[in-house]
Parts: sequence; structure tokens; C-alpha cells
Amino acid sequence: TTRATTTRAMSTTTRATAVVGAARAPRVGRAKARTRMPTDKSTTRRATRANASDDAETGTAVDGRKSASIRGVTTTTGEAVSDGPRPMLMVDLAAGTVKFAPTKRQKSQATAKKDQAVKRVSVEMKTKGNVVIGVLEEEDVDDATNLVMDLFFKVRPQDILAKNRLRGEQAKRVRMGLLDGVKTAEDRILISAKVGNVLVGISEVSLPNGNRYGADKLQPRAPRDKAYLSDVCVSPTQRGRGIGRQLVLAAECAMANMGETILYTHTKVDNEAAQILFEKCGYEEPPEVKAKLTSAQIAQRSSKNNPFAKLGLVEVGHILLAKPLTNSDLPP
Repeated sequence: TTRATTTRAMSTTTRATAVVGAARAPRVGRAKARTRMPTDKSTTRRATRANASDDAETGTAVDGRKSASIRGVTTTTGEAVSDGPRPMLMVDLAAGTVKFAPTKRQKSQATAKKDQAVKRVSVEMKTKGNVVIGVLEEEDVDDATNLVMDLFFKVRPQDILAKNRLRGEQAKRVRMGLLDGVKTAEDRILISAKVGNVLVGISEVSLPNGNRYGADKLQPRAPRDKAYLSDVCVSPTQRGRGIGRQLVLAAECAMANMGETILYTHTKVDNEAAQILFEKCGYEEPPEVKAKLTSAQIAQRSSKNNPFAKLGLVEVGHILLAKPLTNSDLPP
């Protein structure tokens, strides 16, 4: 019995040893792989300095054990590294933060075409200084959101206690829409006006059959198969300098460059400043639209000075305007 027990114990020990040996086998292989690296400290320092010198030219990051090329070939361990854009860091010394800058993805052909339709120009304003008109950039989306909210967000008296919550929710939707228009949308163009590095105005123009974010429900309705201008806004501190006119003109030029022959827009009945701007730019209410106004729409127009309308308790309605796009009316 003793011999049998001893034999079984030895057999079990042998099997356990074999299993342990099998489990450790790959570690031996890895240990051998590491033995190929320099072991002498001075040799290691020389190799690191040599690698650092090469890396200054090739853009390779080295941590002393394995290196990965940013441009992407292989590592010293033989691992493949995929090609990709170099990471860019945005450092804010005042806030003490470091973050990755957004990478610009390659634009589709349709997106590139609509961006090229907007020519970046610097225009002298009525008063001293110049304004730069161009495509809205992703870095200006937050400022554009604040501008839109300050000019267009209104709350009804019964919702005054929820004003902050409603504004936050609306601002989130506006930002998402602007960001989509800048990065991915192919059916609309966002145009910006900047004085120096400060965003002072924006406008948006939708291509035929493009997304109008609720404007397609306004009465009288604008034709879906025509270009549509919306959200022309200028910072109150910059009004009277001709910036709004330049934003409208940039939208007209963009649509003309894309082959469109007419541009539609809406203004609210009580927005006299917008009506004056579009009238100066050559927009008129189409006679066929004016002839089909309902009695309710006519009554809305007469309510623009109604105090209840200013409080948001009565809908004042909208006016549909249009302008033919002819090359003679547009700058070269």
C-alpha cells in the first residue's frame, strides 16, 4: 500500500511538473527574445541616443524597448503600425489643460463642391475695419450656437420658470445641427462673418430638397426644389456695418455658382429689421404667393404690433420672399 501510494504521488507530481513546464515554455521564448536587446547600460544609452537622432528626422517615438513610427511602418518587435494623421495637441496654459485637437476628415466630393462655392473674401465695412466672409469652421460652432440662441431664443411667460432648462436643451440641438452642417451635411452651407478672430454673424442656405430644420413647415411654404436662405443673424454690437448684406450676398453667390436661379427665404411679420435688409438686397414677395394668402394669414400680419404677439402669446406669421439670381447682380 505504501509503495502504491508513493507511486501515485510521484506520477501526479510528474504530470503537474509537465503541465507547469508547458505553461512556462512561452515565457522562456520571450525571455530569449529580450536577450537580443543591449544589456550593457552604456551600450543602451548609445543606442537610445542614436535612435533619438534618427527619430528627429523620421518622426519615430522610442520608449527604450520598442518603437512605433507615427507614419507607420513597423515596431522593433515586428508589429505593424497603421498609417494615420499625426496627433495634434491643444495646450491651454491659463487653464492648465492639454487635449487632442479635432482631426479633419477627408471631405466628400459633394461637400468639397459646396465649400468651394463660397469664396473667402475680406470686405471693407461701412465703418472702419474689414469683415471676412467664408465657410463656417468647426472651431467657431460654439460661438455660432451662442449667437443663434441670443438672437432667436424666446420663452413664453408660462414657461419662464423653466427658461434655463429650455435654453440648454435648445442650445444642444442648435449645436448638433451646426456641427452636422460643418462636418457631414451635403445639403446645406453655413457661412460665417468674422472681424479679426471674432465671429460676428452667420447665415445658412439649404440646397434644393435639402434639410431646412422646421422652416419647411412655415406658411406660406417655399418650394422644396429651390434653394432656401435661413438664420441670417448678426451680433447686435456689429449691426449697421453692412455685415448682414454681405452674408446674404455670399449665400446668393454660392447658389449661383452651383447653378441655382432663385433663392427663397422667410421673415417674421414683426421682424422689421430683417424685412428692411432683404428689401435692400432685392427680395420681394412673389405676386402669386401674395394672391393666395388666406384670411388667417392676412390677420396675422395685422397683429405685428399686438402686445400679446411680443409676449409670444400670439403667432404673428411669416412673409415668404424670393430673389432671382442673375450674374449681373452678383460680384465676380
